[in-house]
Amino acid sequence: MKHVLCLAILLIPGCLTIADELEWEPVETVVAVVDRTPLLASDIDLAQRLRLAQRPIDADDDAFRSLLLDARIRLEVQFRDLEASGVLYRLDLDVPAAKRDLLESVGGMETVGPVLAESGLDETDVDELALRICAVNAYADQRLRPRISVSLAEIETAYRELAATIESAGEDAPALTAVHEQIHQLVAERKLNDEIERWVERAFAEREVTRFIG
Repeated sequence: MKHVLCLAILLIPGCLTIADELEWEPVETVVAVVDRTPLLASDIDLAQRLRLAQRPIDADDDAFRSLLLDARIRLEVQFRDLEASGVLYRLDLDVPAAKRDLLESVGGMETVGPVLAESGLDETDVDELALRICAVNAYADQRLRPRISVSLAEIETAYRELAATIESAGEDAPALTAVHEQIHQLVAERKLNDEIERWVERAFAEREVTRFIG
């Protein structure tokens, strides 16, 4: 689906005629829509240039673009959910830090700027992406993470699983007391990821998402 620029011309008697056919000039390609927010091909270019997702070793260009589109749709759904609920405006956001993190891995705006310009993108587009990433991460850290609690039973279960894996490789498993903190963090991160996925599932159920490419 493409947006096109169409020039409407009125023909007035006595005036010179123009070409019978007008050429339509493609402006942007809409690759998906989240509610009423279009995602454009240039949004996927931006996601690729700023490494929103890692490219699998066996992925060709089309497969990687599809993966990037999935990641960008997910991010937009999460952001729009935070915006619609009003939670977005109650989060402590450090967008400049998120922007620095985005640009740091690609050599800074000086390096990536000319490349982005080839797709009609500029620093404002980087700011918009940084805002979304910052908001989603802030919600996970400030609202979802505090809900997480880890019981001793969960730590012991995770330890037994880890110990079994280590011992099956012919090595001695460390004592629980030696890895208690690491196991606690591992279980906490797993539970946080589960919370995030439940949030995303609910957010998708409440949003209208239309994807135009495979």
